[in-house]
Amino acid sequence: MFREKAAFSFAIGGLVLAVASVGLQAQSIQLDREAPCQSLRPASAGGPLPSSPDVLVLRYLGRANYEVDYRGKVLLLDAYYDNSRPPFGEPFGIKETDITRADAILVGHTHGDHFLDAPAIAKRTGASVFLAPPGLKYLRDRGLVESQVKTVRGGETIQQDGYTIQTALGIHMPVAPADLADYRAFTAKTDPLTDDQQKQLVEWRKSQPIASVQDFDDPDSDTIYHGTIVYSITFDGGFRLVYSDTAGVLSNGERTLAESIHANGGKVDLAILGYLDGGFSVPRATQRTVARAKVWQPAIFLPSHHHDGEKAELPDMPTAPLFEALRDQVPQAHSVGLLYRAAVCVNTKTDDVFIGNYAR
Repeated sequence: MFREKAAFSFAIGGLVLAVASVGLQAQSIQLDREAPCQSLRPASAGGPLPSSPDVLVLRYLGRANYEVDYRGKVLLLDAYYDNSRPPFGEPFGIKETDITRADAILVGHTHGDHFLDAPAIAKRTGASVFLAPPGLKYLRDRGLVESQVKTVRGGETIQQDGYTIQTALGIHMPVAPADLADYRAFTAKTDPLTDDQQKQLVEWRKSQPIASVQDFDDPDSDTIYHGTIVYSITFDGGFRLVYSDTAGVLSNGERTLAESIHANGGKVDLAILGYLDGGFSVPRATQRTVARAKVWQPAIFLPSHHHDGEKAELPDMPTAPLFEALRDQVPQAHSVGLLYRAAVCVNTKTDDVFIGNYAR
């Protein structure tokens, strides 16, 4: 996307900026008139799907949650909605009970704030849930049938109806105990929880299905090195999307998958990559995310897990320093910052893009 010889339009807040095509003879689609591009309602919650088979719609649904709609398929990337539930929260307009449609749920890693809502949604919609072994017990304890549970460990190629999934074993974002302690001390002074919120926090932590410290040598319980999955999704039309919901250091598996795609002449049209740091070090987080973007070489970049809500355990990350670093060091990657529920609409044939941040 955004190639020199491709026509594209880029919209912020519903304003479309068009660039003339050079040597490109392809049918134009008025993206801003496509129903989902005019709406803030996700298809998973009853919103419209694109009418054209060449339009892909992507939405940001808080935390590391994204929705992808293409050719009648609705894919959920992570599943932890209703960010308003105590003790954390910043309501972004979607709750778990609102989700009524999904074909698949792809879980990046098996910490609670990334997949707690997966079994309820899967039971309601019939969606398959792809995730690493540490999350299996949680799904089964909540009654999800085995036919909907798809275990991935990294290195798989999985053919689905309309798209192909490739996986790589990633590494979860490292959070040094001292960094976490310093951040919690900082937030306690600047934005303290009330006594009631403190009690809610204790109960919330008890509800988490995966402990923050696991046996690193046990693939079935360790999320850090065995339970973090990076996904490459290639649709039958050729559009390729990469998804990572954590900001850990680049793994050998992730690098190998990216290099294999590029070596075979493939491209990455859009990448959603983690941008976070437990110690709230913007330079450190920027360095890790830029390093990952250099490997994937996406045409469009979106951040993941950079905004957790008002009372989150982890900090909200400013995107301007990251976007500026990407502009300088990965110039082919055009960064997009989305508002909650906003639609990125892509004409997968011509590389036109419309961003409906202020759609109604």
